[in-house]
Amino acid sequence: MYVGRSYKVIDFTLWSRRSVIYMVVVSALAVAAYRLPGITGFSVPWSVVLVLGTTVSLVAGFKNSQVFTRSSEALQAFAQITASSRLWSNFCRDFNDVPTARQLIYRHLAWLTALRFALRRPMPWESMGRAANVEFRRRYHIREDSGSLANELPALLGEHSEAVLKSPHPEITLLEMQSVQVNTLFKDAKIPPQVYVELTKLIRDFHDQQARCDRIKNNPYPRQYAIVSSMFVMIFCTLLPFGVVPVFADMGKLGGALGPIAIWLTIPFSTLLGWAYMSLDQVGESSANPFEGNANDVPISQICRDIEIELRTGLGEVDLPKPLLPVNDIAT
Repeated sequence: MYVGRSYKVIDFTLWSRRSVIYMVVVSALAVAAYRLPGITGFSVPWSVVLVLGTTVSLVAGFKNSQVFTRSSEALQAFAQITASSRLWSNFCRDFNDVPTARQLIYRHLAWLTALRFALRRPMPWESMGRAANVEFRRRYHIREDSGSLANELPALLGEHSEAVLKSPHPEITLLEMQSVQVNTLFKDAKIPPQVYVELTKLIRDFHDQQARCDRIKNNPYPRQYAIVSSMFVMIFCTLLPFGVVPVFADMGKLGGALGPIAIWLTIPFSTLLGWAYMSLDQVGESSANPFEGNANDVPISQICRDIEIELRTGLGEVDLPKPLLPVNDIAT
């Protein structure tokens, strides 16, 4: 997640420069076609471009609205996980002996670890493999890229980590283990009924928030709408210079200071308009999957590290991991 005041114009331009290059080439072709002998005056009626541009604006706006909803829901899920984690820690520390409290809290940290690794796994429809995103990702580091669940779980679970790693869904297995231990503590009269009820509610809430995250991760923004939006944007941006070129050509015929070079203004103005539409689509596409690790995604690594520091501090530990600070104003 970008946490600076604003993206730098130069950074955004470099990230979307392929759109600029495409529009410059198409605009130059439109000018050349308009002046080419044999097809002199070739253009697209401005009314066609106008109607198509209106349609594209509506489609792209709908897509970006849905993408923002997905991102907001993902952030809300982790905000709820943070709040519930604090409650879990409080109940465990207040009503259990220290070793049991530590075991329950460390298993919860293991669940957070398994969850973030599950959410970081690549999916076919995600956009991290695109050249622009690959280049921009060199500016920051995703913790899960250089680690593995098998390396991190033993420090949290000890000998129980092997059994968890054998499960196809370690994060679900860990919540089941929490439920089993809470039930055992209640049957052994080690926790009062009201605490048992609260801990059970928290486990259910963790299941609910994990299900929300899994739904966002495993179900992409509908591909039929995504391809329609991107395709319409590309068609519009391709036809745009052919609709603009006669406007500047007529301007040149009026004389004045610009004269015959007025037609070449098609290139910068078409490029500017096309870049705006293509960048809007590119931003929407790169933000549609809020857990993959793009610069605008939910910083689940930082959130989980902050929870770990807070919960281990509550246990009285002093040898704590360092917070994950933003790199180049990007929190991961």
